[in-house]
Amino acid sequence: MITRFRTRLVLILAGLVAGALLVALAAVWVATENQLGRSIERELSVSERVFRELLDSRSAQLLQAAEVLTDDFGFKRAVASKDRETIVSALVNYGERIEAELMVLQTPEGEEIASSHAFDKLRISHSGAGSNSELAVVEGELFQLVTVPVNAPNLIAWATLGFEVDSGLAEELKNLANADITLWLENSGKVIASSLEARQVSSFAKALNKDGHTLDNWLLSQELAGREVVLDAGSGDAVHLALTTSLETAAAEFTRLHWQIALIAIVALVIAMLLAAIIARGVSRPLQQLSGAARKLQQGDYSESELSLNDDEFGELANTFGSMRKAISEREKRISYQASHDHLTDLPNRSFFREQLQYRLDGNTSSGCLLLLNIHQFRVLNDSVGQEIGDDILRQLSARLKWCCGNAELLARIGGDEFAVLYASDKSEFDLDNKIKELHSFLDTPFKVGDSDYRLAFNIGVVYFPGHGNEVDLLIRRAQVSVQQSKLQKSFYVEYKSGLDEQYMRRLQIIESLKDAVADKELHLVLQPKINCQTGSVVGAEVLLRWQSDKLGFVGPDEFIPLAEQSGAITELTNWVCRESAKLLQSWHEQGRSLKLSINLSTVDLLSDALPLLFEQLIIDFSELPKLLVLEITESAVMKDPEKAIARLETLKRLGFSISIDDYGTGHSSLAQLRRLPVEELKVDRAFVQHLSEESKDKSIVRSTIHLAHELGLRVVAEGVENEDSWRVLQSMHCDELQGYFFSKPLPISGFIDYLNNHMKPMDDNE
Repeated sequence: MITRFRTRLVLILAGLVAGALLVALAAVWVATENQLGRSIERELSVSERVFRELLDSRSAQLLQAAEVLTDDFGFKRAVASKDRETIVSALVNYGERIEAELMVLQTPEGEEIASSHAFDKLRISHSGAGSNSELAVVEGELFQLVTVPVNAPNLIAWATLGFEVDSGLAEELKNLANADITLWLENSGKVIASSLEARQVSSFAKALNKDGHTLDNWLLSQELAGREVVLDAGSGDAVHLALTTSLETAAAEFTRLHWQIALIAIVALVIAMLLAAIIARGVSRPLQQLSGAARKLQQGDYSESELSLNDDEFGELANTFGSMRKAISEREKRISYQASHDHLTDLPNRSFFREQLQYRLDGNTSSGCLLLLNIHQFRVLNDSVGQEIGDDILRQLSARLKWCCGNAELLARIGGDEFAVLYASDKSEFDLDNKIKELHSFLDTPFKVGDSDYRLAFNIGVVYFPGHGNEVDLLIRRAQVSVQQSKLQKSFYVEYKSGLDEQYMRRLQIIESLKDAVADKELHLVLQPKINCQTGSVVGAEVLLRWQSDKLGFVGPDEFIPLAEQSGAITELTNWVCRESAKLLQSWHEQGRSLKLSINLSTVDLLSDALPLLFEQLIIDFSELPKLLVLEITESAVMKDPEKAIARLETLKRLGFSISIDDYGTGHSSLAQLRRLPVEELKVDRAFVQHLSEESKDKSIVRSTIHLAHELGLRVVAEGVENEDSWRVLQSMHCDELQGYFFSKPLPISGFIDYLNNHMKPMDDNE
């Protein structure tokens, strides 16, 4: 199968030309064959006419010779003598003189007087007193007869002279008629005379004697063309005349014409093939160039190809191809860049970072430091302020990191809230403390978007290679482990050390088990009593969550609560605590117990849009809930997004819930900020209360805090009361409520009821 376009094009063009030439040759052949037939027919017709005219001319000559004979006085005298011998002698003498082979003398009535042959059946036509000529077969031979009157002075006899028609005459007539002449008898099939060659005459004679054989069959076998004419011989045996000519001779000129046309066709075909080859080359050459350029493009070679094309359609195609190549090259570069870079920050992405880190690790002598930076609870911030603001913060952060980490080998964004910084320095050369200070300084400044400022918290994990690992996945995992440890320690950074992997795996197990803790009923509530500072009576309790895992055993809240906040599981836990607390309060209310419960809300809970919906549903089930449930939040939760946090607190306030600030004094404590919050209660952190009887500074802080809180109309709760001295000091400071191990540790619900029954005073005493 021919696959090359150039060859196929040449063959197609040559085939078209050859087909056209064949059609033309066929048309010429048919036309010439028809013309040959007509030409032969015309020539034979002319030959017949010439033959007849020659016979007539010969007849006239013979008549003239015969008349000379009959006009001879001696001949007339011999005839008049009626002496047969004299007459015969005269006939012979005069016949030989004019070369007549047959002689007859008849009376005016047609009776034979004398003759040279036997004429039993010969009938000679007489035309009155005039002369005439005719053909006659005598003794199997054909004669041309002329009959003339013998007048002396009246008609005394008819003289008939016969001249044999033989092959010699046929040859003479052939030269004049331009055709072979053959005469034969119909009945006997005898060939009388012919100008044909002896072998042809013999073949013709044999053909005549075969049954069913016609002249046409014989002519076809001899490659002759002929015309058959029946001549009147004045006898019963008809004489046939065949005028024949050679087809080869007749077609000679047409054959030359055929060869000339064939030669012209061959030359035309050769020229057409050459032109087709030139055209095909002109077509295939630019296609080959374009094909070569396309192969380069396929192989990823986007360099410009030199295409020497004319300003035609191929040139336009080449220009279009060049534009396409440039577009593909640019798109390929763009795709490659996008595949290796983060579209938002324009920093290298995770895959590119991994490739570069692997390249560094493949060099056995290379060493370096990897800093993994995580934005603490960025997902919560992004959900609360919107993606556009979150994206703007990320762009600002990447700009700061580029400025601060300009001497780093690579800075990349490897996750939604993770950035990696790679330094080509080992632990002995890298000044980690200075770099951490520099980063803290750059990152501590709030991020300004529009008219709002956003302060972010960061956690950094630090690993060195090859000391902490020589595999990409291992280094990144240990850096992430260090980040998680940083979050747990609430520190800015943690350098990886041995043992963190096990802790990390423990945290992963906790996070995984937390998903099913509610469904598996592994959680339960404990209550720590809240005591009226002045009377010592129980006024309520703080709800605390405990987890007894079937797989992990008892897991303390200090261990699983931070992990729940990080993993997002805190929302489900908070919802469960709220529902269980609402059920408990409703049960107590139905029993006539009027106690308040305090529950803690995390930052995630506070900024969640689903929180108000939860409490609205709980209020539908228990309308007295807002009066009995206190919602505790931390200062840091508010500071994540002050505007949204305050709006959410106001929503909860409108629902009737009391708001309490937990762990006051440990975060960004500000009475000015506190004044903006719709809160009713302030809980002084245990750090200021545990050693209140010993530390004079703590006393001053607590006293001033209680005083200022009361000035703002807030109720004050002191956490961490460990001894009676601290209680008495707080009494003297007019603190409102107390909470601590001095009164009771967190109790199960049944234990709390027992404690309540033992320590709750009558209402009139409380007053």
